[in-house]
Amino acid sequence: WFRLYMKGWRFIMWTVAKIRADYEGWWLFSDWTDHIVEQYDFETYDEMLNFYTSLILKSKNSFDNYLVGKHNIHAFYNNCELGFCEDCDEDLQIFYSFIVLNKNEVYFNLPIIE
Repeated sequence: WFRLYMKGWRFIMWTVAKIRADYEGWWLFSDWTDHIVEQYDFETYDEMLNFYTSLILKSKNSFDNYLVGKHNIHAFYNNCELGFCEDCDEDLQIFYSFIVLNKNEVYFNLPIIE
């Protein structure tokens, strides 16, 4: 899922990855990259932060609920969006989170976005 640092003539430094999973994004379980549904690349921190901020604000308005966990990572969810877990034989809440990467490494220094 991760792009090379060089994309065409652009140097990719920052990525915002949207995940859809049955856990909040801040847990960053080993399989979190398997849950990426969208990905956006940026050359600079400012470009990434502007886009990330707009995603967070837009998501706060379009989802029923959200939580903020470790590293200021948000988890957005709608009340009735559930996924069936075969291993645990029950429905689990589906969450959407945005994970920021710097040079393909998770970036843990996200600002608080009100």
